[in-house]
Amino acid sequence: MTTFQVPDSFPAETSWISACPGGLWEVRRRWLGERQRGEGTPMMGSLCKVKVRRKTVTGENTLHTAAQEQESAASVDSSEQPTSYPRSQDSVLQVQLDEWFLLRMGEGQCDIIEGCLEGMRGGEMCEFTISAWNAKNSKAACSDADGTQIENTTGQGLSQQADCFTLQLHSLTPGQESWQMMPGEKWAWVLSHKQRGGQRFGKGDIWGAADCYCRAVKLAITLQGQTRGNPVDETSKEGVDGDDDDAALTSCYDKENEQAECADDSSIPTEEEYKNVKAELHCNLSLCQLKLGQLVKSRDSSIKATELNPKSTKAWYRLGQACMQLGELEESRMAFGKILELQPDSASARAALKQVNSKLKDLNSKLGQRLSKMFN
Repeated sequence: MTTFQVPDSFPAETSWISACPGGLWEVRRRWLGERQRGEGTPMMGSLCKVKVRRKTVTGENTLHTAAQEQESAASVDSSEQPTSYPRSQDSVLQVQLDEWFLLRMGEGQCDIIEGCLEGMRGGEMCEFTISAWNAKNSKAACSDADGTQIENTTGQGLSQQADCFTLQLHSLTPGQESWQMMPGEKWAWVLSHKQRGGQRFGKGDIWGAADCYCRAVKLAITLQGQTRGNPVDETSKEGVDGDDDDAALTSCYDKENEQAECADDSSIPTEEEYKNVKAELHCNLSLCQLKLGQLVKSRDSSIKATELNPKSTKAWYRLGQACMQLGELEESRMAFGKILELQPDSASARAALKQVNSKLKDLNSKLGQRLSKMFN
């Protein structure tokens, strides 16, 4: 059983920013009641049995009620599956309320709830409040899973009245931190995040798709150097001699054995597969960021995609789009021109290049007029 020791200094109150289909939300969490003893806390892959309630103003004995329900409900079993619940553009919490449900940590069904579960032990409760963070990218009004409307935002981008909930963790199954996973396990998570991101994007859940692609990229980064057929770094063996270097020698052999396992494991990608999928992730993330108005991030993501796969016309097209909207017209023209080098019959690239050239012509014309006025 893989466990994680929660430090005694774990903050009683903490806050962060989470994404829901309607935008970004500020979350503030604090513990309720005494902390439980034990080491097992939710990690990637953990199946958690939880219940979320809207906190009322009637002053009901929440802890007493929760303790009674804790005793009467059965513990989660590793053979069970997460509770299916459709994500909605009009909901903040992508989970059902007032009923026990099963949530798989790491899948991103509800980023807010996953964040609240971090560091919790079975039998514990916490209270959390949510308020809209970005008025520009959040809906005018979002509702919870029970359909109750949440007031939206002030001019500062924060809600006038934060909504408060309680979260109860009944039980959980073991999980792993990413550094504890085998390369094949990490790659499976990367591909599942990528697939889930495509599904969410197709349904118009841009924030949710971006979250999936970000999760996939973060995991993919840890796979660098662990691809199938990746050669052992011979330079790491140099300079290993004497008793003082026993630890370094053992480390080299461990690394060699690990890479030998990678070479024979078909669940691990080849270096080419790894780079292509990583390029697709950055490319897809770039499109999400473009639609969310995050132009600089979109440009940076597309640049990473072109570096990983210089032959990807989609990556160059995303770069051209982001640069054009940023007003970086020369860079945009270069990107669309690169597509025509790779695919001369691309009608979309020709049309985009024509649009960029038109913008450049107008810009140069205006600049010429200004210079003419200055010197006449």
